[in-house]
Amino acid sequence: MNNGPFVRNSRLVGYLAVTYLVLVIYTSLHPFSQWHAPAEEVRVFLTAPWPVYFTWTDLILNVLAYLPVGALLTLVMMSFMKARNAVFSATMAAVCLSLSIEVAQVFLPGRIPANVDLLCNALGAFIGAMLACSLAGRGVLSGSLYRLRDRLFHSGIAVDICFLLLALWLATQFSAEIRLFGNGDLRHLLPAIEGVGYGPRTYVFIEAVITGLNFCGVALMLTMISRRVQGAVASVAVLAVCAVLLKSLASNVLFIPGNPTLWITPGALLGIVGGGLLWAVLIAAPRGVQIAFATTSIALGMALVNGAPGNPYLDATLRIWEHGHYASLNDLTHVISGAWPFAAIAFLTYAGYRLR
Repeated sequence: MNNGPFVRNSRLVGYLAVTYLVLVIYTSLHPFSQWHAPAEEVRVFLTAPWPVYFTWTDLILNVLAYLPVGALLTLVMMSFMKARNAVFSATMAAVCLSLSIEVAQVFLPGRIPANVDLLCNALGAFIGAMLACSLAGRGVLSGSLYRLRDRLFHSGIAVDICFLLLALWLATQFSAEIRLFGNGDLRHLLPAIEGVGYGPRTYVFIEAVITGLNFCGVALMLTMISRRVQGAVASVAVLAVCAVLLKSLASNVLFIPGNPTLWITPGALLGIVGGGLLWAVLIAAPRGVQIAFATTSIALGMALVNGAPGNPYLDATLRIWEHGHYASLNDLTHVISGAWPFAAIAFLTYAGYRLR
């Protein structure tokens, strides 16, 4: 296949590829402790028989986890090599990554390397590579998608960074423990607040303010990089729907029995409405005003997250929750969630400085 004008060298794709690879490595090797010399040869798992106990959910998740790896690496490579070579190179790079991780897991007591995981990862990477090649070849990813982006959003490195931050924000929603849009929880690092009583109405109010402020801040980030108000409205609506779907999926998958509506509380619903109204008031404001309000909203939201009481219903549910093989994924979402407000505020400060 001749790449022609279909594949462009995109900084955003490169940022996403590097970020996703780091997240895969972190999730696969968490908790990075108690390394030890294996009792048997490192490569013995490669020739081990098919595991007696496995679930189709695990196999599918291993395939899906490496689908973006193959797709993103292929898009990066198609900007400087032929499509077939990019598919092959991306798949082989993903296989090498997966093999390296499986070998490293031999030295971790909490991890079990398996040849079936390697095969599923390789299959996922190949499917992702073929999908990226097919869509790019038809002009979807680098033709239609680029034109849509140019029509809806401004260009530049700051916009690429903003997209990356919004993608990470979406990733934090795949957690059943974190409040809806409630990022920046660092209470495990802070001294406990004793002797403060919260009534039901106070709790609902605090939860609504946390949800509303964070939603408004994220919506303003997306608005400030949009060219037109109509595009901002459509983009924020899509972002909100994706976030809610991820939160519902997390509540349904991570808990047994699943409950996709676990996140739906009076405070969360009031916060979505309140944050949406506040964003609607600021949607046509000058970009500098939007940046200032976005920074303030995210900072205040993070402060309230760390000063608010825990959700008693969710806390009771978490006491009987066994993380299982989702422990590393759950820990990863917490790490991203805790760091995200700081990264967003730093970015907004940088964006505000550039507007001077």
